[in-house]
Formats: sequence, C-alpha cells, structure tokens
Amino acid sequence: MKSFALALIAIALGCHALADPSAETLRVLFVGNSQMIAWDLPEMIKQMAGSAPATHPRIDAGRVLMSGGTLKRHWEAGITKTSARGMIAAEHWDYVVVQEIYGAREPDFDEYAARFDEEIRKAGSKTILFATANVTEFYSPSFTYPEAFRNLNDMQIEFGKKKGIPVAAAGYAWMKYLGPNPSLEHRLDLYNKDKGHPGAKGSYIYACLLYAVITRKNPEGLANEFKDIRGGFVIPKDEAVKMQKAAWDQYRESMNQ
Repeated sequence: MKSFALALIAIALGCHALADPSAETLRVLFVGNSQMIAWDLPEMIKQMAGSAPATHPRIDAGRVLMSGGTLKRHWEAGITKTSARGMIAAEHWDYVVVQEIYGAREPDFDEYAARFDEEIRKAGSKTILFATANVTEFYSPSFTYPEAFRNLNDMQIEFGKKKGIPVAAAGYAWMKYLGPNPSLEHRLDLYNKDKGHPGAKGSYIYACLLYAVITRKNPEGLANEFKDIRGGFVIPKDEAVKMQKAAWDQYRESMNQ
C-alpha cells in the first residue's frame, strides 16, 4: 500500500522521480550572459536533474547573469551581494559554472578566467568552464560555421587543460548533434529567431552537457518538457534522445582528453 501511495505522488508531481533522502544535492552557481538567459538554462538544468533516477544528484541553482556580460565585466562588477565575486565568496557552492561571451579574445579570457578560478578555489568550490556554441554568420558576418565554434571552444579547452578545469564544450556537442554536413535549416533549428542566441533546442543540448559535467551522470531519459519556462515548451522525444546522446558522447570524449 505504501509503495502504491508513493507511485501516486510521483504521478501527481508530473512523473518527476522522487528523490532518495540520501541523494546528494549539488549547489551550482551559474555565471554568464544571455546564452544562459535565453531559455533560463539554470532552471532547465535544475528541472532535468529533478527528473533523474531517485539516487542521482539534485541541483540547487544560483545565478549571476548579465546580458552581454564578459568575464571581464563580471569581474569588474566588484564584490556586492549580487555580483559573481560576491556570491562566490559569501556562499558555499559545489561548482561555479563560468561562461564567456561569443566574441571573446584569448588574452582577456585567459586573464579573467584565471582570476575567477583562483577566487572559486579559494572559496572551496570547483570551476567548470562552459564553452557555448557560437553565433551564426547572419548575426555577425565574421562568425562562420564551423570555424567560429572551434575557435571559441578550443580556446577554453586549452585553458582547461593548463589549469586542470573541466570544460563543457557545448559547441562541439552541437556539432555532434548536427553531424558532419548539416543543412542551414538544421543549424538554424537550434537558434532563436535572431540567429545568435540558442533556441529551446540549442539550450537543451547545453543543459544535457552541463548536467553530465556537473553530475557525471548520463542525461539519457531526462525531462524533455518544461511547462513553466518561457511559457512552456517540449523537445520532441526523438530529438531529445539524439541531443542527450550527443551531449554524453561529448562529455565522455572530454574525459579522455
């Protein structure tokens, strides 16, 4: 009777897995810009973690998101209650996910990523670099595919290797999902209408990869419906399965680099 009652509760909660009381809850601070804002990436990851098997970690997501925000701008915001540096110092986070802007240049990125990593380590937390996909040539003509994706991701992968920081290379996860010769239509399907920010589908690949890097768990079977994010949306099941696989393949590849 007790197990039947628990099953009914699970159904009432929208089929989200009931958390095992002993399951770990990871506190994760997301520091980034409109690439995270577009489809509320921290909330998406939190909900996906909540749909995982009951023994898998849950995620408590904090955020410091600034439209157009580079790591340099986040650093120069100083130490206030709502700034990245202030929140890193004031609270305990298991991980801090740090995301650079699409047009970053290596000298600035290296300097401010190193500064943030030092502060994060000092606070007893661990850094994760989040390298996004890049904008399209329609958003900014010099950013051609796939070169712009590779430039942005390789810069951060190399930095991660030097500093011993895991990198969620989402540009490469997108490329795995798209395949070797994607049509323009297939590429644009991952973007918002502005052809610069990720759409719901592109953000879902981001979320699958970050979930894997944060939890070290396969995103296979996680939630693909989000009723209270941006008015609600669903990633079609067949596409979600392919996105989860692309993200997991990218995660496993990064672990072997």
